[in-house]
Amino acid sequence: MIDAKRLREEYDRAVRKKQELSESLRKMERTDPTNLSQIWIIRDQIAYWEGKSEGLKLALDELSR
Repeated sequence: MIDAKRLREEYDRAVRKKQELSESLRKMERTDPTNLSQIWIIRDQIAYWEGKSEGLKLALDELSR
């Protein structure tokens, strides 16, 4: 059976990670805007954590029904 508490913890972790990477991206774009490879890597990581957090949110919503 799926544990709602564990899902919530994973969701919170994914949201935090996405926020941390967004801050890192903003800093990178300010300090080294020509480092396009690193900027795209960070953007890809943000997309991963965004997808994960959305999936976990959907799972939490389904459990609450």
